[in-house]
Amino acid sequence: MAYYDYKIAGPSPPPALSDRLRLYHVEMNPYGHRVMLILEAKRAKYEVYHLNPLKLPTWFRDKNPRLKIPVLEIPTEHGDRYLFESVIICDYLDEKYAANSLHSREPYVKAQDRLIVERFNELIKGSLECFDTNFAFGSEQIVQTLEILEKELAFRGTNYFSGSRPGMLDYMIWPWVERLYLLRCISEKKFEQKKALFPNFSDWGDQMQLDRVVKKLAHSPAEYFDYYKNASTHTMGYYI
Repeated sequence: MAYYDYKIAGPSPPPALSDRLRLYHVEMNPYGHRVMLILEAKRAKYEVYHLNPLKLPTWFRDKNPRLKIPVLEIPTEHGDRYLFESVIICDYLDEKYAANSLHSREPYVKAQDRLIVERFNELIKGSLECFDTNFAFGSEQIVQTLEILEKELAFRGTNYFSGSRPGMLDYMIWPWVERLYLLRCISEKKFEQKKALFPNFSDWGDQMQLDRVVKKLAHSPAEYFDYYKNASTHTMGYYI
């Protein structure tokens, strides 16, 4: 069941919102992917306006002078409001749709999860660098981060970081993990060798790919490979 409408941002601004949220997103952007995972997990009603980062409409630049992407537009009694930064947007959505909490209700666990997300920033940086250098596999940053995640899953003893079902931490890191599977297109043998070093993390990844929300928004390794091998994608300064 679809919960969102897909549109292309044009030269004129879209109409005011009424009964839904609006996400401004760039195709294949992992930060926007992160927000969409949370929107889908919350079964929120929303629409997506896709932007060309090299030709941003004037009205979007006027409303968003910092040129942050993704952006969540929210209808309020005082007019439409904007939220920036994917982490902030996801926290907002978890509070807005509180009945289906994705964050742990235990403050300490929630804090630990946030620390892991911050640590995961190194994987985000490392993975993009990896794709920028002819997909060279074995980035030290990636391996070190996966070791931490592997140990964390073993310590928690659960199928997902959040327990018996995916939660905020699982969805927050998934977009970049999904993109790592493109390395299969480079060398299936090397990919499987690396994967075998992280059995808990590998099992987690296999289970995440079966999740309703993840499946709905997923791209194949081949699609990611074709996207990232285009060098022009790395000149776009929209990784927010």
